[in-house]
Amino acid sequence: MIKTLKILLSLLLPLCPAGRLAAEPPAVQPAERIIRIMTTVFPLAEFTRAVAGEGVEVELLLPPGAEVHTWQPSFGDVRKLASLDAFIYIGSGLEPWAGDLLRGAGRPDLRLLEIGRTLTLAPIAGLEPGEHGHGSEGVDPHVWLDPVLDAAIVDRIADFLSEIDPAGAEGFRSRAAAYQSTLELLDRDFRSGLGSCRTRMFIYCGHSAFAYLARRYGLEQVAVFGASPDAAPTPRELASVIDRAKAAGVRTVFFEPGTGEKMARLIASGAGADTRPLSAGHNLTRDETASRLTFIDIMRTNLETLKHGLACQ
Repeated sequence: MIKTLKILLSLLLPLCPAGRLAAEPPAVQPAERIIRIMTTVFPLAEFTRAVAGEGVEVELLLPPGAEVHTWQPSFGDVRKLASLDAFIYIGSGLEPWAGDLLRGAGRPDLRLLEIGRTLTLAPIAGLEPGEHGHGSEGVDPHVWLDPVLDAAIVDRIADFLSEIDPAGAEGFRSRAAAYQSTLELLDRDFRSGLGSCRTRMFIYCGHSAFAYLARRYGLEQVAVFGASPDAAPTPRELASVIDRAKAAGVRTVFFEPGTGEKMARLIASGAGADTRPLSAGHNLTRDETASRLTFIDIMRTNLETLKHGLACQ
């Protein structure tokens, strides 16, 4: 009898799925859905990636080298946005094309975070009554050039991601705090590095992008192109800038890479100064993208450039 039972078992076991005689394994759970987010400018992409962690894909809308104020999205960009979960942008006139892009996407359920509406923005200095810079808002949208405001932006992004994925909130806030520590160190280095300088005025051949940074660290920005990226000084205004540079003993005339170098050389030749680039950091070139340059890298380079130009101790 026992021999017969063994024979039957030997015939039946191969027909049973492996392990069926043991406890059933847990059912395989479907992979969690990836959250896909698009940002307009490079700093927002870096901040969002720093907070997001795994499970969130972050894409930068601007192609390498594009100027945020004048770039125009393509039909492909509109289609891409329509397939995503969320869109993070500065607003406040920085991206004058953003409204058309969002309307074209046709996604009333698309989650939006407009950073400019979460902060108290400063009016653009030097505007005439009824005049506006950067679209039609009349406020300065270049908030990311102030490390203290960057820490507040990171908080807003952590809150936004937590609303989208409540289960990941603890991780979002933990990573936000870690990145904010990096920003706090950057702020301390700016305060220390720019604390004692021969001059606190700097001439910038570009549009007025550094007002928040200047206010934070007690500097005075003279933006040669004014509030608009398309503006240019008149000969009289240019002569006035050169006179100010001479009177202040300006050592360096700074310029916006890609747009202001020629003007900077002209002013520097009249004032007996040199020229150096100062990056607003809203986007990267192809080479900078390939080299994996970070926003913190850009800001630290800006700090060293300012220390040289202002003759800081």
